[in-house]
Amino acid sequence: MKPKFNATNGMLCWDPETDQVAVIRWPDTGDRSRPYSMTGLACESYVREADFEQRKAIVFIEAIHLIVRDRCDPDAVHRALLNLEEYQDGLADDLLHRD
Repeated sequence: MKPKFNATNGMLCWDPETDQVAVIRWPDTGDRSRPYSMTGLACESYVREADFEQRKAIVFIEAIHLIVRDRCDPDAVHRALLNLEEYQDGLADDLLHRD
C-alpha cells in the first residue's frame, strides 16, 4: 500500500468523542476537517520544517496521544495513519497489510 500523504501535506484529524480519525490533505481548502475537534501534523509549522526522521517520531508520538490521552480506537488510529509515509516507514511489514 502506497501512502497518500506525508506529514508535511497530510493533516491528522480526530474527534475523541466519536472515535473518528482521518488524514486529509493540507491545506484543507475543502473544509474537510470541520467535523473533527482536533488536528495535527501538517497544519503545524514545526512539523513541516522537520526532517523525515523527526517527522516519523512526531507521527508515532501523536499516535500515542490519540490512543492513550484521547482514548481513540487504536485500530482507527492505525488505519488513518497508514496514509502517511512516515508511519509506514516505521512499521514492520506485517502491519502494512493488516485488515
